Amino acid sequence: MSSSTVRSRSLIVLGVVLLVLTVGILGSHYWGSDRVGRVLTSATLPPDLRPLPVVTRAEPKAAKVAPGPVPVVRLGVPVGLDVPSHAVQAIVSAHPLMAGGALYVPADPREVGWWSTGSAPGSGRGTIVLVAHIDYGGVQGAFADLSTYRPGQVIWLRLADGRRLRYVVAAAPIEVLKSAVDGRAAELFDQVHSYGAAQKGRLLLLSCGGAFDNRTGHYESNIFVYALPA
Repeated sequence: MSSSTVRSRSLIVLGVVLLVLTVGILGSHYWGSDRVGRVLTSATLPPDLRPLPVVTRAEPKAAKVAPGPVPVVRLGVPVGLDVPSHAVQAIVSAHPLMAGGALYVPADPREVGWWSTGSAPGSGRGTIVLVAHIDYGGVQGAFADLSTYRPGQVIWLRLADGRRLRYVVAAAPIEVLKSAVDGRAAELFDQVHSYGAAQKGRLLLLSCGGAFDNRTGHYESNIFVYALPA
C-alpha cells in the first residue's frame, strides 16, 4: 500500500472520528418538547445498507489481458435537495468540518448542509452526509419530519453542474441515542465501502430527534435516514 493511500485513509478515519465526536451539536438551540416523531428502531442496518464485501482476485500468471476502459466517475457538488413526498425543496450548501471537528449546520433551518470533505455525490463509495435542523428558533427545519420517511420514497439531489441524481430511501429511519453514536461510527458514517446493487456511495440525511430534554434544551437522539442511488 502506498504512502499516499495510507495518508488518504488516515484522513478519512480522522474525519469520521471528528464527525462522531460532534454530532451532538445538532441538538443545541432547539425549541421542542416531548418526542419528535414515532419511536424508531435502533437496530443494525438492513442488508442493503451494509458494506459490500471487498473481493480480491489473484490474476493468472500465464494470461495477461489488456485492461478495459476505466469507468468515468463524475463527482458533483450538491446545491439542492428535493423530497417530493415531504414537500422539501431546500438549498444545499457545502461546508468542511468546523474548527474542532464540528459539523456545520446552516443557520437558516430551511437550508441543508453537506459535509464537503466526506463522500461526494457520484462517488463509488462512502456516505454522503447531509445535515439540517428539525427546528431552530421556532422555525420549522428542512428535516422537520425526518422520522416519518419511508422506504421507497424518492430523494433528488441537484448538482452544481446541472445534473439531478435520484436516490430511494432504503430503510425506515433509525434513531440512535447520541451517547451510542460513537460506538457505531464505522457503520453509520462509513467513508470506505460501496453499497447496493449500483455499488456506489449511499446518501445519509441526518438530524436530531427522539425525546427533547427541556432541562438541557437538546434532543437526546439523532435520526438517520439512508438512501441508495436508483
